[in-house]
Amino acid sequence: MISTGVPSSAADSLEQIPPGVREELKLRRALTLGGGGTPAHVYLCEDEDAKAVVVKVLRAGAGVVDGHDLGSFLRKPAQISRIHRELPYLSPYYVPLVGQWRGPGWGAYAMPRIDGVSPTMLLHDGDQGRRRFLATLRSVFAVLGTHGYAADVVPAPPGHGFGTHMDRLSRRLPLLQQHLGPLVGDTELRVNGRRVPSVRELLRRVASRPDVLAAIEPARLYYPVHGDLNLGNLIIRTEEGPGSGVDPIPGPRFTVLDPRGIEEYWDPVYDAAKALFSLTLFDAAIGGGFEISQDSSLSHEIRLRRPLPAYGSAAVDLPAMLMTVEFFRELSRSDPLWPRRLLYTHTFHVLSEAACRLSDRTDREFPGASGWAARRELALGLYLSGLLLLDNLLSGPDDPESDPAAHLDCLATINGWATASSSPQ
Repeated sequence: MISTGVPSSAADSLEQIPPGVREELKLRRALTLGGGGTPAHVYLCEDEDAKAVVVKVLRAGAGVVDGHDLGSFLRKPAQISRIHRELPYLSPYYVPLVGQWRGPGWGAYAMPRIDGVSPTMLLHDGDQGRRRFLATLRSVFAVLGTHGYAADVVPAPPGHGFGTHMDRLSRRLPLLQQHLGPLVGDTELRVNGRRVPSVRELLRRVASRPDVLAAIEPARLYYPVHGDLNLGNLIIRTEEGPGSGVDPIPGPRFTVLDPRGIEEYWDPVYDAAKALFSLTLFDAAIGGGFEISQDSSLSHEIRLRRPLPAYGSAAVDLPAMLMTVEFFRELSRSDPLWPRRLLYTHTFHVLSEAACRLSDRTDREFPGASGWAARRELALGLYLSGLLLLDNLLSGPDDPESDPAAHLDCLATINGWATASSSPQ
């Protein structure tokens, strides 16, 4: 979130907020915020008492994928309220609500502005910053694990992992095929010089591998803490304020934002894989897009325009760091394949996110691409990256979690990591 006031020059954005929301909050200025991955419009506002509040508004529309739809958006405030009501030790770490609204074809909710930064800001301070980042993220997952996920546990129903990942991607393939054409079919592709099977062939291989199907199935499901824990949804607080409360355990002060809007119990590995995705591709892609060149209709060279090499070593270290968190150590006893599921879930996040970019409403602008062209560019770059990752998992060793660096190495050229044969530096 932004920690500065709302400039008076931003007043024109006020008219984009539904009138009932403006009147109830007594807003007098609004600044449109951009840069994130949400399909909602986000406004930093100021009320008549000069207090800052953030308002999120989503309007219904055709082509919005599940998870980015209005129904999910309307459940977000309910998930936030439930956590504050049911989890008193996690509540101080969760953003509070200022209000929520819904109208014909739209929904909105508001929260106080939280002063702070994403934990990834630490990664800009060299090796020392990387160590601080990992220690900070370890503390975050320690709190979420002990006071959140572990609050309640149920057996996972058969096929939960298949439905979460394979079915989700299958539902989104028609949207990808509509806009990416023959790249989403049964034809082999070439990405950065590497031959890659088609997405449908890769999914057939997943479905035919008992070892992979076993790995993506969680043994148990846990309290629904979030569901979309990319690192932009974590704020390391710079001072006390709304959402700070009294932290129940020592460690960095942080606030969790913008849950998915889920009511059913969930796999914590899904959230951990979202954090990994922030480091490998998501943050850099959203920040600058991809450079994509075509050798032919089925052969592409792709690179991030603004790569974040410092994120690479943190991504490689993330799985080992999670193993030092008590919650995940305990998870290993009942669900020993979760580190493998982390890598598969990360890969399905990358592929599924490609469709999210096609349903995006955000006005994006990259060098040489803006608006719809920028969104399609993001979708194509993520889609091709996801194919590389899934092919790498399926054609690699049976235990890819034993060497995450070797698995993530297929992203080296895309990310500008040091070499394609060593872990990123």
